[in-house]
Amino acid sequence: MRALGMMTLGMALLTSGCSFTTAGGLSECVTSSDCGTNSVCTTGFCLPQPAGCGQVVGATSAANTIALGALVPLTNRSGNAEIEQQRLNGLKLALDEVNALEGVGGRQFVMYICDTQADVENAKAQARWLVNDKQAVAVFSAGSAQTIGISSITIPKGVLLMSHTATSAAFTSLEDKNNGTVGLVWRTTPSDALQGRVIADVLRGTTVINDPGVTFTPPNKVGVAYVNDTYGQGLYSSLLDRLTTKTLDGAQYERGGDVTGAVTRLVNFKPDLTVLAGFTEDNARLLPQAATAGVSVTNNNRWFLTDASKDPTLLTSLGSNKNEIVGAYGTAPASARPNDSTYKLFADRFTTAYKVDPGQFSFTAHAYDAMYAVTLGAAYAVGNDLANPQAVTGTRIAEGLTRLTPASGQTTNSYQLGPVQFTGARDELRQGKVINVRGASGDLDFNNDTGEAPSPYELFKVESTGFRTLQLITPPAD
Repeated sequence: MRALGMMTLGMALLTSGCSFTTAGGLSECVTSSDCGTNSVCTTGFCLPQPAGCGQVVGATSAANTIALGALVPLTNRSGNAEIEQQRLNGLKLALDEVNALEGVGGRQFVMYICDTQADVENAKAQARWLVNDKQAVAVFSAGSAQTIGISSITIPKGVLLMSHTATSAAFTSLEDKNNGTVGLVWRTTPSDALQGRVIADVLRGTTVINDPGVTFTPPNKVGVAYVNDTYGQGLYSSLLDRLTTKTLDGAQYERGGDVTGAVTRLVNFKPDLTVLAGFTEDNARLLPQAATAGVSVTNNNRWFLTDASKDPTLLTSLGSNKNEIVGAYGTAPASARPNDSTYKLFADRFTTAYKVDPGQFSFTAHAYDAMYAVTLGAAYAVGNDLANPQAVTGTRIAEGLTRLTPASGQTTNSYQLGPVQFTGARDELRQGKVINVRGASGDLDFNNDTGEAPSPYELFKVESTGFRTLQLITPPAD
């Protein structure tokens, strides 16, 4: 039976166009183009890859590259997720810029991209492949539930996990040191505990909205339609804690699932305002059903968006129901910062590269910053002796990340994340120095114990063709 199995494998590999080595029973290759469909070149042999993991970017033809992974839900139940593609473009733009500057220690970066299809189990299987087969030292992940799931794979392997969209408060207390001294899970986004405070102050009328000619009347009855995962649960919990003078009711649903139960709950509650704490594809289905059932602007309901729905696709998906949210407000960790020079350089380069305004999508700037942070951490990992460089590992990158934020009162050089000042920051980190960085998404003052960076929030307004940032809000102290 064993001989027959090897013969069958050999025939399959021969038909794929790869050379077959009878000694090892595998197809030899130089690059993945030598392999057949659904196979990749790994350490000289064609090996199967998980579904959704076919895209590779970066210095694919360079030698001695540093392997990174990206686990992002580029598709979901509704089809292609444009917002996730634009966030991935933020990662790719920074990766290309770093590689154009010769990477770190003479080594450039390659990134293996997997479409998780917004499924946690898919993401975990792909994470195992990235860590075990591709030897990725750092993995980028989108979404709170997915990132928490992936962390169970990456932490025990000593791989750094960096998220540019995960905002769940659960990360603050995550056990991620793997018996070491520094955590392995980091994020360029703030905790939803902060977003809950910002939303609560807006809905209470404590924050005055800078929207000339429009008067915002605080609601009395607030519905929260939320996805039943750590993201939605965390936001709802935060609003329950903060809006104690209001009447609240939650309407939960499963991501990609039936929203009828949530709609029925809203109909029975009859809110004055409904917070949509979920993802674009679900809100595009929930809102029309709710409006048809009577939870609508004409029946004195208003809508309020959170970061996951700052996505022009929501407007196009709603069709005629778009008028339900035109004029509505929303919050997100600040991406669109038109008066900030670091953001403006990023936005100009992003628009040139991808013909899209990154400020129309949440977390594009956070993705850009996430890549720069990881590559700077890798610069620290290499060390200052290029004749005898140290190994680039997830733990060493994490140690490097702790050197991006100086202690209170410590005097350091400050650098903007981006191509202009990258080499200076890289060289200081290789020497083991502490620096201060300012990203396209803000100051990035990391908490080195929790691996997260606080951030101002943008209050945006929905218009017929997109989103307009009205003001930046610093979250209040708890």
